[in-house]
Amino acid sequence: MKPWILVLILAIAVYGGVFVYTFNLSPMIKEQSIENWLQIESSKSISYMESSICRECHLKLYKNWTMGNHSSVECESCHDYGAEHVKFRSSSSILVEKSRDSCLVCHREVTGRDAIKSVSYDHGSGVICTYCHDPHR
Repeated sequence: MKPWILVLILAIAVYGGVFVYTFNLSPMIKEQSIENWLQIESSKSISYMESSICRECHLKLYKNWTMGNHSSVECESCHDYGAEHVKFRSSSSILVEKSRDSCLVCHREVTGRDAIKSVSYDHGSGVICTYCHDPHR
């Protein structure tokens, strides 16, 4: 048998194997891998996430936040525990609090507090704070 025929047969076998793996085996392996990862992550207990963890996916928001007035406040102070969000990476797994009361936890008028950082309770009554104020900037 001629050498080029052997090379051709070998090339067909290699490319056939790659084709079968890419279109038949790889999706099954990937799906099983994701299911295993979700099982492992779901079995872990909820724990505190530092804001540096948020930076990995939310770099633009993180950069704006670190230069703003809220740079000393951890993300979870407003967004609740982020462990579920880190696991599942969906918008439904993170708290986006939009009530005035959540902002007033820190920003209510308190005697002796810097007036720039505090607001009177009737300021913007009936309006969600984030309509006028971006907490990430």
